[in-house]
Amino acid sequence: MCYVRQGELFSYEEFVGERDDNERLVLTLSALPDERLVHWLRVQRKGRRDDYPLEMLWRCVIAKYVYQIRTYAELIRELWRNGSLRRLVGIASPGFIPQDYHFSRLLKLLSEPEGFAQLSAMFEELVRRLAEALPEMGRHLAVDATAVHAYSNEMRKDKSDPDAAWSARPKRQRRRKRSGGVEEYLDFWFGYQVHLVVDTKTELPVGFEVTAANENETTRFEPLLEATQRAQPRLLARTEAVLADAGYDSRDNCRFVLEDLKALPIIKMRLTQKKGELCQSAEELCTELGTQVCLSGHEMAYAGRDGDFLKWRCPVTCGKAEACTMLGRCTASEYGAESEHQGRPAALPGPVARQQEVAAAVQAADGGGAGERTAEGLLAAGRVDGAGAAEGADARGAGAGGDAGGGLGDGAVGEGGPGKAHRALSGVAAA
Repeated sequence: MCYVRQGELFSYEEFVGERDDNERLVLTLSALPDERLVHWLRVQRKGRRDDYPLEMLWRCVIAKYVYQIRTYAELIRELWRNGSLRRLVGIASPGFIPQDYHFSRLLKLLSEPEGFAQLSAMFEELVRRLAEALPEMGRHLAVDATAVHAYSNEMRKDKSDPDAAWSARPKRQRRRKRSGGVEEYLDFWFGYQVHLVVDTKTELPVGFEVTAANENETTRFEPLLEATQRAQPRLLARTEAVLADAGYDSRDNCRFVLEDLKALPIIKMRLTQKKGELCQSAEELCTELGTQVCLSGHEMAYAGRDGDFLKWRCPVTCGKAEACTMLGRCTASEYGAESEHQGRPAALPGPVARQQEVAAAVQAADGGGAGERTAEGLLAAGRVDGAGAAEGADARGAGAGGDAGGGLGDGAVGEGGPGKAHRALSGVAAA
């Protein structure tokens, strides 16, 4: 029988995917920068019996993942069956095939601080070589965490793995009920979380951290990127954007990406923390009276209506704020940043009408003299947000609602009935 050698008809990725597992194992072992790790493993056995060298066991562990073998029992069966695999990993004869406890001892050795340091150094060197070979690597990074189950009986009181912990997260899949409907449920697991920084184009990890399963993802975002930046400064210098899901949404995380990494944070907003309660990010969009808030935290100036939309302008350009930390970043226009949002339905009060309702409530509660109270004074007394005065003053020249705006915008806090005013204002704000 003769064979005719043909040229490569497919891409390199498809060609590698169709290769034999043994050939892919050779490619993987030759690409891994594990020289320091192998030397360290040899030192651990120096002067002792070495029937099952740690270097050979390390190659078997790599073969387990290349062959996509799930357990070490299946790996041992594959070593008995596959003679070419035994030769590649350095097993002289079937009599020297390792047992499962040999792999347990190796993994325990690698999990110690010195062994973990050797693995981390090998990983960092591999990422460094990839970054030099791939100039586009690191421009867009994604951060996420995945669950890893511990090899321990989680139901026992004295667990064999004391560092592992319980955790739960909503399962994105839906399971059907007997009634025909669907429901979402929490997926509980006992073990760890692996926090990863991944390049979105190559889908290769560039940084990682292992924590207990009950560790909060949000608090690990900044330390993980800081450690990656120390290990891979040239790679992180290319970063233009960092992506993450709603679990990493916080002001500190966004500020770290913007100011320290000089990149754009693309993090999904966490709309609600609890049922019926807005999160910190959503609360910063507007005040309880409906006043729009800009990126720097200043209340924007009300600029009237445009059909069904309410217009808001930059408070610095309108003279409502003296300084702004985000000036020039939100817009390059001298007119300042402008925001339009669809107005409330006719049954609900707009910003100007809301001020009239606030003034009427204060007057009814105090028995008159509401026009002599300012929103700033009520704020100092702990009664209402200071947005009312600005909105009322802006609406003063617009016609409707001008009297109410002027009433709230002039004068000082008077005497009498602060408790009634506070309750009335709280009721209006809640409405």
